[in-house]
Amino acid sequence: MPRSSPRRTTALLAILLAALLLVPMQVADARLGSKEWKAAETLFGELFSQVGNPEGKRAVLETIAKDGSGRAWRLMTDGLFKEVVLFDGLMTELATSSAEHGAIMQRTIKGMTGADEARLKVLQARFTELDHEIKAEREALAAVTKAVTDGPEVLRKNILQRAASGEWTARAAALRVSVMTMKEKASKAYLLKTLSNDKDPRVRMAGLDALGSAPEGFEDLVIGRLADGNWAVRLRAAAICQERELHKAVPHLINSLSKARPRVAEALGEALRGLTGENFEPYPDIWSKWWADHKDDFKTDIAVKKGKKAEFAEVNFYGVPIKSDRILFIIDVSGSMKLKTKNDNPKDRWKPPPTVTGRKAPPAPPPPPEEILSGPKIDVAKHELKKAIKKLPKDYEFNMIMFNQGAAHWNKTMQKATKKNKESAYQWIRGLKPHGSTYIDGALRLGFKVAGLLNYDKRYPNINLDTIVLLSDGAPTDNGFPVSKLMAPKVILEHVREWNKGKQVVIHCIGVDMVEGIEFLKDLAKENGGTYVDR
Repeated sequence: MPRSSPRRTTALLAILLAALLLVPMQVADARLGSKEWKAAETLFGELFSQVGNPEGKRAVLETIAKDGSGRAWRLMTDGLFKEVVLFDGLMTELATSSAEHGAIMQRTIKGMTGADEARLKVLQARFTELDHEIKAEREALAAVTKAVTDGPEVLRKNILQRAASGEWTARAAALRVSVMTMKEKASKAYLLKTLSNDKDPRVRMAGLDALGSAPEGFEDLVIGRLADGNWAVRLRAAAICQERELHKAVPHLINSLSKARPRVAEALGEALRGLTGENFEPYPDIWSKWWADHKDDFKTDIAVKKGKKAEFAEVNFYGVPIKSDRILFIIDVSGSMKLKTKNDNPKDRWKPPPTVTGRKAPPAPPPPPEEILSGPKIDVAKHELKKAIKKLPKDYEFNMIMFNQGAAHWNKTMQKATKKNKESAYQWIRGLKPHGSTYIDGALRLGFKVAGLLNYDKRYPNINLDTIVLLSDGAPTDNGFPVSKLMAPKVILEHVREWNKGKQVVIHCIGVDMVEGIEFLKDLAKENGGTYVDR
């Protein structure tokens, strides 16, 4: 990926400014002179071959726009799509590097060779660079998008026409532009068609993200995505309805409940509770009955279907209710997990979940004492993990990752909770042995790779997990072996913010006899819509 050359860019900018100062002020519809245009073209080529520099890119596009001609609009259109290619290149590199990182982590779960250690250092140094470059490139793409929306309508027609047959990244960029100029006929038409019909949910998600900050005219477009065929898109639409206080969305949210799986149902329920002030569980029968008594308050002719009673299975891990049918368990197998739990009377730590209106009283906690083991923490973790998997319905999906100074998954992809797969999982669980350090960052990176969020390719639209449950008994370390160092929690949190940008994945955290690292796990859960519990 090309790196910035500040001296050269500054020099080119100075040449351009000098050239502009040497000619008299031109009227708005006049072309730039040949020298001025050549200087602008040269600077454009320099800037748009580099990552970042949003201010410089915006400035040169503003200069080019003064030419007011077809060549200017073609060059500005090129600028937007060059920026898309730069961003796409960075994300693809991140996905490729993460895949290699995951493969090495698989090998180093039991130890690390010199070659593995050397390669990991190179990869991790590049990850740090990529974090900064992606952030800079995201800012540059936003600046370029703003520049083209400030230009004339003919420029945007060029962009929309060119994007229609381009890659999903180009269509997503054009969709953002159309949201920002939705009052224009061409933009409105592109927005309506693409948001509803584009087959790639990443494009539709980009449109929703843009609509989430639109000043007006976004309401019906967002509400329409509550019936989207992709669960992650529906999730984002529900969140925007709540954030922007779209009360007209209430009947649509209720109708969406009837088709929602557990994770989406929770998001819909949260939006409904926020918009109505009620405190019901996300069950279609309860909300449809409520609507029958309150529909006159909303002044709408939207019909709400009579909902069926929800039949979601109760899944628990260490007593934590998990409202999902696509779960990834991430289990600490570091050396300290061989120590005996300090929890001499485990049942005293189990507390009932809070009662929610519209739901029957929860079963009396705690589980029978004989179901809660004391002894080595790894034995308790194995027991609780097996117990949770045993109760999964066969149409639910799950996977597992174990970590110490490395990280390894049970399966590359999510698996149905069939009897055969459960038996395979139990065998894998029996083989867990405590050893090494606590490389939580590597385990989470592997987890989001399984989710598809790090794969900037065709797998991404089929994100196939929505909940992570992380269990650990210590503060996060790096992947050094046999000697490891503590890893800064803020770095891990920053990584997760990037991987889980749309917060599609909930992360619950369980701390076992935690002394250090409690605040980190609490922050990790809080920032990702989950719960932290101390066991």
